Amino acid sequence: MAAVGLSGYLHKRNTAVAIDSIAVLPFQNRSTEADTEYLSDGLSESLIYRLSQLPNLKVSPTSSVFRYKGKEIDPVKVGQELGVSAVLSGRIVQRGDNLTISAELLDVRNNRLLWGEQYDRKMSELLQTQREIAREIVEKLKLKVSGEEKVLTKHYTDSSEAYQLYLKGRFYWNKRTGEALKTSIEYFNRAIEKDPTFALAYAGLADSYVVPASRLPPREAMPKAKAAAMRALELDETLAEAHTSLARVLASYDWDWKNAEKEFKRAIELNPRYAVAHEWYGGWLQAMGRYNEAIAERKKAQENQPTSPDF
Repeated sequence: MAAVGLSGYLHKRNTAVAIDSIAVLPFQNRSTEADTEYLSDGLSESLIYRLSQLPNLKVSPTSSVFRYKGKEIDPVKVGQELGVSAVLSGRIVQRGDNLTISAELLDVRNNRLLWGEQYDRKMSELLQTQREIAREIVEKLKLKVSGEEKVLTKHYTDSSEAYQLYLKGRFYWNKRTGEALKTSIEYFNRAIEKDPTFALAYAGLADSYVVPASRLPPREAMPKAKAAAMRALELDETLAEAHTSLARVLASYDWDWKNAEKEFKRAIELNPRYAVAHEWYGGWLQAMGRYNEAIAERKKAQENQPTSPDF
């Protein structure tokens, strides 16, 4: 009996508690090339987006982790500050057309390395490598991925150039200044030129036009935002960003409040952790006099993007 008891005890001691939360830290940009910061930021944000689609995994939002960007950090301490079980950190180096990506996944509860890998690839393989990293993280975390989480391996474009231009567009869109938004529009349009079927680029274009900081008059910006959002949804109905931008156009320019709410709800259904959708929907609810609902939505926005810039 004693042996059985000891065996059971050791089994419990050696059975790892499931990891249910993760923080993807900003990848360190070790490149000497000019204008490559978009690569490290884009890779981190893309991994956050893909992993956040998993219903059984809590993923720290972009704004929570990007405050550590450019700092020497202790992953264990960061994990404790963010209240997560695991931390993914990495480095990226571009030399001409060559790309080296190193990544490590750490169980911060016991300072145990779960997985580490180095990828030596061409720039043209960036999107493929990103999907590969996401798949390997899921495998090491022992998560069950159903058919509903196809976003982990979703194929957005065959054009590496288009994808890199898209990442540059998002890099500038995240700054939310008039000049940066003008630049983001240029990059998204160039991405669309490279691949006219690239739904994410149309969604990014809609996002850029619909933000008031773009400084364009509404009569010019809103029709362009609507056209881009609707084209994105024609290509991929599952993009929460496109539904959200369309909802904002319907609400603030077309005054089509019924369909605006429908689009906001669809965006949140597709991606419950998309902070922009909660923030803009909260603003619409407030305008409708539904104050309690508005407060609830804005609270969700803060939970998912607590230090985000003005939407």
